[in-house]
Amino acid sequence: MELRYTCILFFLYATAFSQNTGLGGEPRPNEGLQLESFGYPIFFGGEQHSSFHLKYPITNTIRAELNTFYDTYILSDRIRTNIQLKKYLDDNWYLFSGIEHDIGTHKYPDLKIMKPTQPRIGIISGFGYEVNKNFTMEAQSNFQINNAPIGAYGEPLIPMPQVYTLKGKIKF
Repeated sequence: MELRYTCILFFLYATAFSQNTGLGGEPRPNEGLQLESFGYPIFFGGEQHSSFHLKYPITNTIRAELNTFYDTYILSDRIRTNIQLKKYLDDNWYLFSGIEHDIGTHKYPDLKIMKPTQPRIGIISGFGYEVNKNFTMEAQSNFQINNAPIGAYGEPLIPMPQVYTLKGKIKF
């Protein structure tokens, strides 16, 4: 029993401290075209969630971004893409605005409950705060332009109203 707890603690310790945080005193990376990507599966439900973010600085205070999210769910897949501009007010605070396109595809088109849906198009805007290079917080609004019946999480049975979100992002 003690051996099992020791192994679990060792595994958690090794996982937590194996992240590469870099060496102190390193110069900042060259600000140019940047690509970030992330993905993970949920094994029990067969779901998969992934994203990529392409960032390009236009000036010292304005940055253009292309963000894409791909999610698979039990009955459908969802691809959400947005293009936005960020205006940095100082080193940490920024405003952003752009347009978002959300497409839902059905895995089982023969189901009567799953009707084909038109893409959802929305205007996004908000503000954010970069606490440090590994932690960001944002408040965002997403107003739907068209009358698409695509629902929350890509499912048409869960209605998607105008959305206000408060989110945090931790990078490690």
